Amino acid sequence: MFISPPPRVAPALALAVLACAATAKRADAIPLFAQRYHLQCTACHSVLPELNAFGNYFRNHGYRIPNAPKHGTTGVALRYQMEYEAEPPSGQRRWTPGGVLLSNADVGAITAFLHYNLGAGGGPSAVYLGYLTTYNAHTQTTLRAGYYELPLVQSPGQRLDDLAPYGYDQTRVGLNNLVLAAPRIGVEAERQVGSTRIDGTVAFGEYDGAAYGGKPVATGEATYAGRPELGLFATTPVLKGVDVFGDAMVGQRSIGVSGQPTFKDEYQRYGFGAEARDHGLDLTVQQWFGYDGDADGVGDAISSNGGFARLKYYPNPHSYVAVRYDVFSNPFINRDVVYYIGTQVTPHARVVLQDVHTIGTGKDALGGALTFGFPWPLKL
Repeated sequence: MFISPPPRVAPALALAVLACAATAKRADAIPLFAQRYHLQCTACHSVLPELNAFGNYFRNHGYRIPNAPKHGTTGVALRYQMEYEAEPPSGQRRWTPGGVLLSNADVGAITAFLHYNLGAGGGPSAVYLGYLTTYNAHTQTTLRAGYYELPLVQSPGQRLDDLAPYGYDQTRVGLNNLVLAAPRIGVEAERQVGSTRIDGTVAFGEYDGAAYGGKPVATGEATYAGRPELGLFATTPVLKGVDVFGDAMVGQRSIGVSGQPTFKDEYQRYGFGAEARDHGLDLTVQQWFGYDGDADGVGDAISSNGGFARLKYYPNPHSYVAVRYDVFSNPFINRDVVYYIGTQVTPHARVVLQDVHTIGTGKDALGGALTFGFPWPLKL
């Protein structure tokens, strides 16, 4: 089914595509690794902070380039974002600033990575991601330990290409508040087997909050891992430019509500999808299915599902225009169409503009953000 954009959005997107093509700059981004290896940041980034294929390869190999000389320059960088919503929810500001500190250090064969949010919208500062990682070239295995993102097809918090959560990523089920987008604390192992990449995760807890911080919402609930969550994620190419992937997660949540005894929720999450790329076009689809044995405290089993379909076009390597269809049911159904663009307006700054159109209500939510990183890379 073809979904046409709202009348006021279509002309804006058409103009924005032209603007992207006219104004896009090379993406120098944040210099943590560019200075260390004397690279242009375009080696890893398409549109700040989005990673290209080499950027993902570099990250998946423990942030190392074998046998390349390293230079001890910038060790800490700042990524700052000013987000705008035309009609903010009640109690929230129209303009929301937020920043994160990024840092890393090499200690022998181990690299330490830190993503520390500085708080936003009245929320506290906190470590969002913080892990130790190492890569074994003989076994082609990457290990991470600490706070890490789940290895989903898109980054749910750190390298998002727009401002709206993807499909099922932020979906709660009953009183189970553990969502896919939440960074886990535990261990992740990633191994390349032929052309297939396999990730296994063991999580003992999670981070509650947003990548740039955010004001906590009191719910009267106390939830934590009843036992470690296990995850298995696999991606393999099937044709040139076409990858398929499958994900599976199982765990148990201990949930306590004020004045009631704690109960256990045995949950499962299964996802699958595909990504196809050709001449500046990128089509990605994903579907999740969830099952909770008792997410409401009265013994009822609750099913959930959701996902997204995204078509993205790059008129040049450092700008894009995209449309995404998001849906989730837990069990109430919500459907959105997200129209958005992103472009490098300077070598160190990205602008994103988006419109979220909620199907069924006809409501549109216009927003945007300016994201930039500094200090600028040194010209060494």
